[in-house]
Amino acid sequence: MGAWKGHRGRRGEHPPPEPDVFETVPEGPDTVVLDRGRAAAATSPAHPDEYAVLVPFRPRRRGPGGSVEGYEALNRHESAELERRYRERAARSPSAANSLALMLLERDEEEGADEAAELLRRAAEAGHRGAATNLGVLMHRQGRDDAASLWWHRAAEAGSRIAAYSLGALLLDQADAARASAGAGADVGAYHDLSGQGVYWLRNAAESGHVRAALTLGEFFESTGRPGAERWYRRAAEAGHPEAAYRLGRMGQERDDERAASTWFLRAASCGHVRAAVRLATSLERAGDTAEAIGWYRLAAEEGDAEGARALGFLLQDAGDVEGAVRWWQVAAEAGDGTAANALGAWFASRGGSSEAARWYERAAAAGECNGAFNLGLLHAEHEDAPGAERWFRMAAYAGHGDAANALAGMLLERGDDEEARIWFARAAEAGSVDGSYNLGILHARGGHDDAAEVCWSRAAAAGHPDAALQMGLLLERRGDAEGAARAYETAARAERPTAAFRLGAMLADAGAVEQAERWYAVAADAGHVTAALRCGVLCARRGEDKPAARRFKVAAEAGSVSGAWNLALLHLRHGDSEGAEPWLTVAARGGHGRAALRLVVLALRRGDLADAEHWCGPAVAHGPAEVAAKAQRLLDALRAESLAS
Repeated sequence: MGAWKGHRGRRGEHPPPEPDVFETVPEGPDTVVLDRGRAAAATSPAHPDEYAVLVPFRPRRRGPGGSVEGYEALNRHESAELERRYRERAARSPSAANSLALMLLERDEEEGADEAAELLRRAAEAGHRGAATNLGVLMHRQGRDDAASLWWHRAAEAGSRIAAYSLGALLLDQADAARASAGAGADVGAYHDLSGQGVYWLRNAAESGHVRAALTLGEFFESTGRPGAERWYRRAAEAGHPEAAYRLGRMGQERDDERAASTWFLRAASCGHVRAAVRLATSLERAGDTAEAIGWYRLAAEEGDAEGARALGFLLQDAGDVEGAVRWWQVAAEAGDGTAANALGAWFASRGGSSEAARWYERAAAAGECNGAFNLGLLHAEHEDAPGAERWFRMAAYAGHGDAANALAGMLLERGDDEEARIWFARAAEAGSVDGSYNLGILHARGGHDDAAEVCWSRAAAAGHPDAALQMGLLLERRGDAEGAARAYETAARAERPTAAFRLGAMLADAGAVEQAERWYAVAADAGHVTAALRCGVLCARRGEDKPAARRFKVAAEAGSVSGAWNLALLHLRHGDSEGAEPWLTVAARGGHGRAALRLVVLALRRGDLADAEHWCGPAVAHGPAEVAAKAQRLLDALRAESLAS
């Protein structure tokens, strides 16, 4: 610490230790605290400027009923009496001069500034370090930083940790200004010189117990990437500063030490630090402690934090408290949170409130939430307002929303603008839209660019897009890559794509793995794949399992399969049930199945219905294979000859 530079006696000795010359405590309530505003807004109340004069708190006396009426005049009288006493002593007592100056500034800073400055100057020159500190603040508020620096320097060297902090903070501000101007060609050395002095005085104050100085040192070291930030944050946090504890928690998260982070966040949040409460709640939510997370989110939300209100809304929604969720979303949305506004829009849309949904979606979009614009596009599309849908899809797509870009490309493709659609599908894919990657692959495949299509489908399939996996399977199968195709088909089949299950079954059947093939055929058939149902039926029929075979054939026949109807008819005929077979033979014959038509001819002849037999000979001749057509023709000729003979 530097030498004391206040008043000296005639022989240079220190002045006598009068109780009103220096503070009787390290920092008294009649000194000034400098708040540089470096910490987050949650750390300290906002002031009209960064410097605030602290004056002793004087509780207002109350009457027996708790009323303060009747005591205003008494308070004014006491203040006037106190001011009179200070004035009487100001000339000989630096402490009285300092106190009188603070009274004048408290009453009317603008009117009392000149007299207060003179009183503070006299007290400071007499060695009162609190007055020197206060005079520095007053000078700074008047824009006279050089004078402020001079008086803070004087008080700091006299041992005032508040002045040391104020001086250090001011020097760092000046260093920041020097660095900003260094980009325009100024001397960078000025920054290092000023910041070095600032750090010196801040360290001086912090080591003397000034908590805010320790925090500011931590901020400086963190922002400049120098070691030591955590040390100073820890000192401030252990002294009870919530912002420092919050910073330590954030550092813990950055190095993935969730336990340490939660400990510091809890300490800060317990002191009312809103951002720490949100971070703590987020950690608890990730850990699965939803009930505790709700409590901290609620604390932040009740303090007006939009993020806390929004997160609280989502947790309440998950817990089934939809009304509570909507209430907190509205709080967050009205505070400007776009995600909450979008959630409100979705809630109203799910209940058919299109106009309310649109209003909240618009607020979300205005707040920069591109999901709001995308949902507005979907809302307009539902109401068949294509221009409105395209407008909002474009807004969201330009903001980087992949699904909006994909939807916009789809609209462009529908109206024949393939080139622009390709551009937006590409942008959708780049933004992470798996649908965009899949659709871009389809366009490439249509243009005969299989390699480009494979790149798109491979990317989409890896992200879990089942249709892309199916297309990859088809592409690889065409190339002869049976193993790769089977893997792709299985991925798509497990995502309930019946075509993939059928193709996988067919590949396995070709490889002789009939049992595995039938298993996948069954998966496809159960999902409604007609050909798979037909093949399952054939396999069952070959084993003599006629009942499951008939069930599969009937499903295929009722879905319009001619072969299904034919096979079902054969099963009936196998059991001698001509009557049961005839309706299905009729379905097959009408569908162009020549053999079914010939069987109908035989059945008609058996019952002596020559006209019906002649009728079915025609389809048998027209649609049957060579031997069937020849046989049907011979029967037709015989029937016609018999008809002529009769």
